[in-house]
Amino acid sequence: MTARTWAVEALVVVLAVAEVLATRGWLEDWMAAGALVVAGALVLRRRFPRTVLALALATLATGVLWLPVLCALHALAASERRRGEVVAGSAAVAVVAFVPWRDLGGHVWSLPDTTLAILLAGLLAVAPAALGLLGRARAELAGRLAELALSRERERRYAAEQAALRERERLARDLHDTAAHHLSLISLRAGALAATADSAPYREEAAALGELGRRAAADLRRAIRHDGPGLDRLPELLEAAADIVASVHLEPGDCPPAVQHTAYRIVQEALTNIRRHAPGASAEVSVRRAGGALRITVRNTPPSGPCAAPDQGGHGLPGLRTRAAALGGTLTANPTPDGGFAVNATLPVPTAAY
Repeated sequence: MTARTWAVEALVVVLAVAEVLATRGWLEDWMAAGALVVAGALVLRRRFPRTVLALALATLATGVLWLPVLCALHALAASERRRGEVVAGSAAVAVVAFVPWRDLGGHVWSLPDTTLAILLAGLLAVAPAALGLLGRARAELAGRLAELALSRERERRYAAEQAALRERERLARDLHDTAAHHLSLISLRAGALAATADSAPYREEAAALGELGRRAAADLRRAIRHDGPGLDRLPELLEAAADIVASVHLEPGDCPPAVQHTAYRIVQEALTNIRRHAPGASAEVSVRRAGGALRITVRNTPPSGPCAAPDQGGHGLPGLRTRAAALGGTLTANPTPDGGFAVNATLPVPTAAY
């Protein structure tokens, strides 16, 4: 409990004890002792409202102690109880407050006394219950307002995310229109060069460039549609890199599309880095399913030619590391003891159907 709650509880107990001491002259010793016990038990009224109310009814029967039953009935109404329990508790308080228990046999039921007893019993029974129900209604309303505010905040964030997504899609379409146009021109010119080249090696190289341009355009279209290449495209990728790939081990099994796409991009980026930074090196590619994970390894030998300077602004491997982490996997890229380089990734494969 908070300091404020402790202060309220202490004040209630102090006032209840003060009421007992103030009415000590109208109480028997055993009544005063029992009333003090009930006053101490008021700290438990929120946790055990029915039990504390039953004890407080005994103090109300003395005719001079009202505070314990007021606090107990208020706690019962304010708790998460059924309305029927609140009505029963109020009725019990009204009956006990109306009947003159200490002078039941000799009490004279005059009209003024009876009217006053009815009004007092109604006040003791209705006022604390009404205040308790009002407090509970306010708490429920505050909770619903908090939920409404949270819902509005979620809707605001969702709207912002949708706006950002639409902007990204617009930029992606613009990028596609621009890049696809230039890639088409590259493919056309490569085709024309292949048709007019004098030597066979130049024709083959021009045809390969044209094919690469067409593949790049197709990959760009798939990326715009959020449908990237999967493991079924790995043989094409490895065939295009046959000059540097010395050995291949492919046993991927069945994997979700997101895992397949990430695995493809890891192999693609690793082979691109080998061409760029390790000329003359040969590579080993392994993509295999091991238990509940897909393990990707791309390892290359030391370069035999001069290495290009590292591109400090590149985001290939860090981006793939982020992708792997988003799937719950890991990606490491480290030099090997023989002077080569190795990229190792582990992507978990869910066992549920996909």
